[in-house]
Amino acid sequence: MLVQSVANQNNQQVPGQTYANVGSAAAKVRYFVRMNLLEFLGSQIDEDPQNFIDEVKKIFEVMQVTGNDRVELASYQLKDVAHIWYTQWKENRGRCSSDHLGLL
Repeated sequence: MLVQSVANQNNQQVPGQTYANVGSAAAKVRYFVRMNLLEFLGSQIDEDPQNFIDEVKKIFEVMQVTGNDRVELASYQLKDVAHIWYTQWKENRGRCSSDHLGLL
């Protein structure tokens, strides 16, 4: 279903437009957010963090997103407790590696 959603979104884009050739950082964020991905709250009992990571990684592969862009873009889908955690992680990231998020 998620892959189908990405395919539908891609059909609505200008031919040949991919994440890799979207210009500014703001345009890249808009492109990603338009994908209407699931959100992760971090406070729901039935939420599966691994499912969120797996689904976001699939989208990143289709969009050809690499490196730290994955972490930054995924953060837009973090809400509630998960967003608070990310904000704290980002403030302390000199002591942490992006690899710890499981997105790279």
